[in-house]
Amino acid sequence: MHWLRSLILLCAAFNCATTFSAEFSTPDPLKAFVRGEYPLGDDYFISDTGDTFIFRCVLTKAQRPYAGVAFSEISIWGNRSGPWEVFRKNPDGTFSYVEAAQLSGTACLESCRSSEYNASGVCRWTRGWPKGKSSP
Repeated sequence: MHWLRSLILLCAAFNCATTFSAEFSTPDPLKAFVRGEYPLGDDYFISDTGDTFIFRCVLTKAQRPYAGVAFSEISIWGNRSGPWEVFRKNPDGTFSYVEAAQLSGTACLESCRSSEYNASGVCRWTRGWPKGKSSP
């Protein structure tokens, strides 16, 4: 136990307390993303009062080392690769936040309106980039 105390003191001296922070897990990663239930990896527009698009990519082990889901919103339209909030699917069906990252491809892209989600708590996902005058 002496080694653990020494490690904690050393970590405190170098301000690395986040090493011991708990992993963020949730049964509903979309809700966590929209409601900002964890420290978001980027500044998104979903916290504004206006309507925006929410994007989702369902991740498979063929794309990443784990299955999961990634969320973003209209702010990615410029470079189309991100940022994305990436969640890993756990064996118990919950999701753990992994990181904010870029995705190399958007073939998995789906979207829904934030107003739809905020009104009903559900997204009816549509494949591909949204159509309309403000789409890329």
